[in-house]
Amino acid sequence: MQHESLVVVLATSGAVLEGDALDTLPGTSVTWMRIEREGRVACLAARVRHPDPTTEFRLRVRQWSAARGWGATVAPCGPAC
Repeated sequence: MQHESLVVVLATSGAVLEGDALDTLPGTSVTWMRIEREGRVACLAARVRHPDPTTEFRLRVRQWSAARGWGATVAPCGPAC
């Protein structure tokens, strides 16, 4: 079963946050993405399809982002999203 979530990644330090960053997150498919920058600070927002339940995906995204020096949050995305 596929799930959809909204992912927001904030980068104030660590690795440079690029628009293709989520490509390195296994088992995901990005259906929409936007990135904003101000100097080295960046914010990426994306709608992502993934196989794992949102609670498990949230933990996976947080571990993935922390390894790069970023912060992240994940919210479930329903049909109206």
